[in-house]
Amino acid sequence: MPGHLRRRSLVFTLIVAIAAGLSPQAASAAPPPMSTAMIADGLVIPWDVAFVPDGTMLVTERPGRVRVYSSGGIGAALIRTVTIPSVRAEGESGLMGIAVDVDFATNRFVYVCASRQIGSSWVNQVLRFTVSTSGSWGGLTVLLGNMRANTIHNGCALEMDRFGKLWIGMGDSNDAVRAQDRLSLNGKILRINRDGTVPSDNPIIGGTRNAVYSMGHRNPQGIAIRPGTNQVYAVEHGPNVNDEVNLLVAGGNYGWPCYTGSGAPYQTSGCGPASSYRNSLWSSGNSTIATSGAAFAGGSQWTDFNGHLFVSTLKESDVRRFSISADGASLGAPATHFNNSWGRLRAMVSGPGGQLYVTTSNGSNDRVIRISPAQPVTSRVSGTDRYATAAALSQSAYPTGATSVFVATGADFPDALAGSAAAGHLSVPVLLVQANAIPTATRTELDRLNPQNIVVLGGTGVVSESVRTGLQPYASTGTVTRLSGSDRYATAAAISAAYYAPGVAAAFVATGSGFADALAGAPAAALRDSPLLLVTKNGIPAATQAELDRLNPQRIYVLGGGASISSAVGTALGTYTTGAVTRLSGADRFGTGAAVVRAFWTKSRAYVATGLTFADALTGGAIAGRAGVPVLLVAGTYVPLETGQEVLRLGSHRLAVIGGAAAVSSAVGIRLNRLMGTP
Repeated sequence: MPGHLRRRSLVFTLIVAIAAGLSPQAASAAPPPMSTAMIADGLVIPWDVAFVPDGTMLVTERPGRVRVYSSGGIGAALIRTVTIPSVRAEGESGLMGIAVDVDFATNRFVYVCASRQIGSSWVNQVLRFTVSTSGSWGGLTVLLGNMRANTIHNGCALEMDRFGKLWIGMGDSNDAVRAQDRLSLNGKILRINRDGTVPSDNPIIGGTRNAVYSMGHRNPQGIAIRPGTNQVYAVEHGPNVNDEVNLLVAGGNYGWPCYTGSGAPYQTSGCGPASSYRNSLWSSGNSTIATSGAAFAGGSQWTDFNGHLFVSTLKESDVRRFSISADGASLGAPATHFNNSWGRLRAMVSGPGGQLYVTTSNGSNDRVIRISPAQPVTSRVSGTDRYATAAALSQSAYPTGATSVFVATGADFPDALAGSAAAGHLSVPVLLVQANAIPTATRTELDRLNPQNIVVLGGTGVVSESVRTGLQPYASTGTVTRLSGSDRYATAAAISAAYYAPGVAAAFVATGSGFADALAGAPAAALRDSPLLLVTKNGIPAATQAELDRLNPQRIYVLGGGASISSAVGTALGTYTTGAVTRLSGADRFGTGAAVVRAFWTKSRAYVATGLTFADALTGGAIAGRAGVPVLLVAGTYVPLETGQEVLRLGSHRLAVIGGAAAVSSAVGIRLNRLMGTP
C-alpha cells in the first residue's frame, strides 16, 4: 500500500546513482593519492599550458610554436601547430607565457608573451590573437611592447584574472637597475586591460599611472591567482640566493636588486633601508632551487591539499607545495613531491578536472605531465521521461526517504521554478505530476520516500484537486497542502512567504514568461537561502511587490538581460532593498547560466542539464541546491563555450548529467569528458 509499505521497486532507469558522487561529502582528513600521467611528449622546451573552453590544450614551445591538442587527456591528438611570427629564441628568450581570455566564448581571444625581433629591436611583447571557429589564429595585435629582451631574465609569465585583466611578469632582462627604474617596464609586474590599455585602478607610483602594478622584481616566471579571491602571487628566481614567492600589492616595491627575500642586502648602493621594500612571503634562503611556475590546487578532490600553492622548480627538478593561511598573507614550510621524477620542471598550471599540468624543460623530448588527485567522472541520471527523471533524482539524493515533498506540474514550469529554490533551501525533493494524473514513476517514488507531508505548488488550473487528494495516501500524516496564488507570480510569492523570513540575504528575480534565464538561478538562490520571485519584462506584479516589501532583502539579483527583464524593472527593484541590485546575464540562456555560476561558485562539482527544455534543470536544481553545487546548461548536442569555460574554471572532477540521451546527447558527454581531461 502507498505510504507505509515503503516498496523499493523502480519503474524508471537510474543509470548512475549520484548519491556517492554529488551529494555533500565529509571533509577528508588525509592527503590525496596523487597519480601522474604523460599527456604529450616530443616537445622542445614547452614553456606554458592553457586550455580553451572547448577542451583543447595549448602548449607554447620556446622556439615560437603553439601546439594545439584535442584535450588535456592521455593520448590527446596534436591537431594544429601555430607559429608565432618574428620570435627570436636565444638562451631563455622566445615564446613563453600563454593565457586564454576568461570571456573566450564571446571574444575568442588568446594571449602570448614572446621575445621578438622587430626591425633592429629585440623586445618582449604581449600579443593577442583571435581564434576562428575553424581553429585558425589571426588578428595579431601587439597589446604591450618594447620591454627589453635578453638571453636571460625575460619573465613573460601571463595570466588573466576573473575581471579580464592581464597580469604579466616581466624580468629585468639581466639589467638589474631597470627593476628600480620607474620609467622602464622591465623588472616589474604589469597589469593591463584585454585591449592593452591601462586599468583605471592601477596604482600611481612616483606620480605616474601606467601598466606597472609592482616593481623591484628580478625574473618572475610564475603568476598564480588564488581562487575565490583577488590575491595574485608571483614566483621569481633569485640571484644565487633567495628565490621568492610574493603576494602582490598595488604599488609595492619588492626590493631587487637592493634586497632579496626578507630584507637581505644584495646591492644596496643608492637604495633605501630594507624597511622601504616589501618582504617576500617565502624565500629559499642561502641557495636557489629555481622556482618557475605556480598554480593553486582547488576542489574537494584535493582533500588536505585543497587551496595549496604548487610551485615547479628547475634546478631541484621537483614540485614544492605550500599551505597558505586563510588571509593569504603567509605560507607554510614547503613539502617536496616528485623529486627528480621528470628532470627540470617549468610550468605549473591548473587544468581540466582541477588537475595540475606541469611541463619539463630538459631540452629534448620534453613532456607535459598531469598530476591528478582523483579520476574525474561523468555520470548520468535519467528516466524514461521527465517524471521518471525527477523520480530518479529524488532517489539518488534521498536514499533513506524524505520528511516533505514538493509536487509541481510537469507541463509548465513557473511553479517548479520558484519551488526549486525553496526545495533546495529546505532539502526537499521536487516531483512532477500531470494536471489530472499522478504518473507511475512519481507514485513509486512517493511510496519509497514515505513523506510525512506533501506540498502541491500551484493552483487547480495546473494541478487538479483530484490529483491533490490522490496524493494523500502517500503522506504518512495524510497532509497534502497547496501553495498557490491567482497566477504564477502570486504562487511564487506564496512559496516565498511560506518559507522565508524578512531580512533575507537576497531575493532572486526572474521573468515569469520564459524560464531559460532562471534555470541556473534556483541552486544559486538555495545556496544563499534566498527566494526566487517572478516579474514580467516591463513590470513588477502586485504580488511580487508585496512579497519584496515584506522580505526587505539585503540585495536583489536579476536573472537575464534586458530582453527578459527591462532596465526599468531593474531600476524599480532597487526600491525594495537597501543593498545592490545586480544583474546576472549573458548573450543567451547559456551565457546567463554561466554568469550565475561564475558569481556564486569558485571550485565545485556540478550537475549538467539541457537548457532547451526545462523540467530536468528545475527538478535537478532542487537537488543541486541541497548539495550546494551549480547546474550547468548545455544544448542537446553540444556544450556551449560559456558552459565549457565554467567547467574549466570550476575544476569540476565530478559532473552528473540529468536526463537521457534525447535531452543530453552522447556527443555532449564526450565533450564534457574532454573538459575534464578524460576523453
